Amino acid sequence: MSSKVLKVLLLLFNKKDGSTHLFRNIIIIILAPIVAIIFLIASLFSDGINFNHQLVNSLYDGHQITGLTNEQDVFIKDIEESLRYIEYNIQLINNDVQLVGLLNDYQIKGYFIGLSFTNEKINLNNEEALRWVKSFTITENTEIDNADNGNKKVYPTTLHSYIYSSLKNEFHLTLTSQTTSTMEKVYSFLIGNSGNPVTTLTKEEINQIFQTMPPNVTKLRKDIVLQAIDAVGKIPYYWGGTAILPGYDGNDFGTITTPDEKGRNRKGLDCSHFVDWVYWTVMGNNLGNTNTTGQIEMCHQINASELLPGDLAFLMNKNGQTTHVGIYVGMNEKGERVWVHENANDNNVAVNTVSYWSGYYRLKIMDGK
Repeated sequence: MSSKVLKVLLLLFNKKDGSTHLFRNIIIIILAPIVAIIFLIASLFSDGINFNHQLVNSLYDGHQITGLTNEQDVFIKDIEESLRYIEYNIQLINNDVQLVGLLNDYQIKGYFIGLSFTNEKINLNNEEALRWVKSFTITENTEIDNADNGNKKVYPTTLHSYIYSSLKNEFHLTLTSQTTSTMEKVYSFLIGNSGNPVTTLTKEEINQIFQTMPPNVTKLRKDIVLQAIDAVGKIPYYWGGTAILPGYDGNDFGTITTPDEKGRNRKGLDCSHFVDWVYWTVMGNNLGNTNTTGQIEMCHQINASELLPGDLAFLMNKNGQTTHVGIYVGMNEKGERVWVHENANDNNVAVNTVSYWSGYYRLKIMDGK
């Protein structure tokens, strides 16, 4: 569509016949809002690959976006209004006693933001936003009589195929591969996944990480970081997966096993047990082989300025429950904080500069080390 509009404009500007001057101006006035929106949509990508961080984050966080033309402002305000309805209904369903677990608001809002920058864009009122949010849930499929229908449990889901099917049925969407690709890219960006395949780090990349570390970092902390980044691309994500031994030998990472709740069938670790495994391998202490709730109880909170390589960061939901953990690596050459974590959306250990953490923490066993 954008190429056709631009061709029309070029043809009009190249006309030399003065009789077409008025017609040309009228057409430009009509098409200008369309072109403005096209360029706004294109601005979702800062260079054709990477997302416009400010635009996506501002929409997700509900921050006001300024500096737009009138047409762009209307376009964005429609998205913002729909997101407010979505946020309200996320909270509503999260407070439902029948909901088992909590909704993934990064995915729910990220998918909508992505959809809004495609030709399948829709606007939602409150009732429609409720249907949008419910598309990310599955109702327990059990044989119960009608008198007990109100007691069915509802589970959050992040399964793409199920969600897309629900959205198609609820909103009569086509959801082409181009549309779903944009939706998934926005979601992946919000949770820190670059969208690139996870590969092991080269010796040069590892050396670069250590070259940016402060000179006073202890050998123990360097060993923790080295063990963590050595695992990048080597240990699949597996929900509930635990190590039976420190190190790689004997854990059979990557071998076929019984599928986890999301159907992953490669033996691996989840985020908390990856942290357990790293400390176990380096220090002989597996932190009790616990989950994020247990881990954070073994820590005390620190400020960002106090972070040292090997410290931890936790992501928490709105009820204060921990949902993710990562290991701090250090600062890169751009001054960004680098983290290594077992990332479900990368399906492996990944290293990146995510900034969604709720707080920074130090294990008490690391005090003074």
